[in-house]
Amino acid sequence: MARTVTPLTDTKIKTAKAKEKDYKLFDGGGLFLLVTKRNTKLWRLKYKFDGKEKLLALGAYPEISLSKARELREVNKKLLADGINPNTAKQEVKEQHHKEDTKHLHTFKAIALQRLEKIKEDISEPHYKGTLRGFVNDTFPYIGNKHIDTITAQDIITLLRKMMERDVRNSTEKVYQQIGKTFKWAIANGLAQRNPASDIEISEIIGKSKEKHYPTITDDTGIRNLLTSIHEYGGELSTKYALLMLAYTFVRPSNIRLALWSEIDFKAKQWVIPAKKMKTDDEFIIPLSDTIIELLKDIRIYSGNSLYLFPSTKSKTTPLSDGALLGAVRRMGYSTYEFTPHGFRAMFSTIAHEKSPFKYDVIETQLAHKIGNSVSQAYNRAKYLKERVQLMTWWTNYLDNIQK
Repeated sequence: MARTVTPLTDTKIKTAKAKEKDYKLFDGGGLFLLVTKRNTKLWRLKYKFDGKEKLLALGAYPEISLSKARELREVNKKLLADGINPNTAKQEVKEQHHKEDTKHLHTFKAIALQRLEKIKEDISEPHYKGTLRGFVNDTFPYIGNKHIDTITAQDIITLLRKMMERDVRNSTEKVYQQIGKTFKWAIANGLAQRNPASDIEISEIIGKSKEKHYPTITDDTGIRNLLTSIHEYGGELSTKYALLMLAYTFVRPSNIRLALWSEIDFKAKQWVIPAKKMKTDDEFIIPLSDTIIELLKDIRIYSGNSLYLFPSTKSKTTPLSDGALLGAVRRMGYSTYEFTPHGFRAMFSTIAHEKSPFKYDVIETQLAHKIGNSVSQAYNRAKYLKERVQLMTWWTNYLDNIQK
């Protein structure tokens, strides 16, 4: 004969006190309250499944009230009636909640930022900032919060076409490349199943490549006037010196802005730019002429104990901003169609190819351009170095002479 159980009451539960050993207060139907010696009160449901006695934890009192515990008892009885093990069902719900809680960890945004942080030390600062800017402005608003495995090629095409509405071909191509690299990284790290970007033919979206020509100045009078404007520039000395250094070395503006004193070898008369700062991913040597050496000594006095040759106008611990050089050129009166800081490279290239005695390979190497086939492009940090020293001296003399 089954034992008669008197149902629990709220009063009986509240007044139940801890004893030397754990004990149970039964409510019927397998539901009981376990009162522990530490005075915690835990709801448990005893049931049978496949002929074996099981125990299901329902929570603690008073978070789970008496009425709620009874409600849970009935819910689990229905599961048993349907042939479902309540403990198995509970585990499945728990796993589903875990998936929901961690869903944000597998969004494209989370994974893209995770990858970018991992490779940060291996890429240049401009590359890092440019990639992050492309994600924040043009990628995350469309696919950032999507689970990475739910993103389709059409999702990516949509955001790329949105970018092309602004006629930013180069930026669109770079964003596409970084999206693809993010998927490849995610796959390699077990965070994604496939790369939908590989289904896209980017040329169908951005069209054929158009060579970009930066506006420059190549006549002696124009160059003389430009150099005079730089010497007479009334803005920050750091910006003025950076523009002069740019004129004599014709590197990319980002290399000037981020130049460190640790990269300058006064004894060897060389500026050695680390591979991670170069577009070619190769360490690059710039021979320094006597004029550049004297310029660097003046720069040293101004920059003081800064790590940077050209520190920010706001702090010696940070480099010049992206817009500092371009802003100075505009304040000198040169429009977008007349000249940009990048134009020093085109200036040197045009004049050196037309007027210097040096062969094509030497000039292009000093511009940090890869030349020839894959074999001739094999990395050699000192390639044509002797001729390049002479080339840099020739260029310095050219600029010095037209200023006389």
